[in-house]
Amino acid sequence: MLCAGRSIEHDPRGDKLKRQVDVPPQKCGTGADEVDEIFTVNGTSRPRIEIAPGERKFWRIVNASADRYLDIQLDGTPLEIVALDGMPLAYHDPEHPTRTADHLLVVPAGRLEAIVTGPSAQAHAALRTLCVDTGPAGDNNPGMVLADLVFTQFESKGFKPPAARNGQSTPGLQTDEYRKIEEYGSGVNCSFHRRQERFLHQWLEVHSRRACDDQRSRGYISTLAHC
Repeated sequence: MLCAGRSIEHDPRGDKLKRQVDVPPQKCGTGADEVDEIFTVNGTSRPRIEIAPGERKFWRIVNASADRYLDIQLDGTPLEIVALDGMPLAYHDPEHPTRTADHLLVVPAGRLEAIVTGPSAQAHAALRTLCVDTGPAGDNNPGMVLADLVFTQFESKGFKPPAARNGQSTPGLQTDEYRKIEEYGSGVNCSFHRRQERFLHQWLEVHSRRACDDQRSRGYISTLAHC
């Protein structure tokens, strides 16, 4: 996901766009400036992302804004962080290849790679950025909705959750568009879109060459290849 800033300073639809992404009327933090920029995702204001309750997906989020911060939060579910700025967490701590967080600050040009789980379909859920106080001389960096999650049902599309493992259900998509890849030894399922899967293989190819003599990296690459 490419999150980029869109200037609304001289846009006659500026107020409408702020309402569209739910920018709160009160100012964020101590900055005195008015809100003159909103975030788009892949060039679209507040797109819709399909996900089924309990489905697990790999997301790579890039802050492509020149000077605005993202404080990423997904309603109703924590982020299972895999890497930050292209650096796998397991590179430094192979025994803890992921960590969970309710929200995470992503600076301009920063990258977040995480596994997300589809929240319950009983309530509206959104991917959002929270208010970031950049100080009295900083830009107004308000919270807003980046994208809405649209819930799908396995049965409604002819999908079936994979068989239970160790007595626990592990739902995931099984179609021509999605492949279920299991994390080695953990019983955790991840659903990758083919484009995400191609990126993963490219990443593995590059980093496996760089770390061919690094036992920790080889162990992480082996694990990630199965997730």
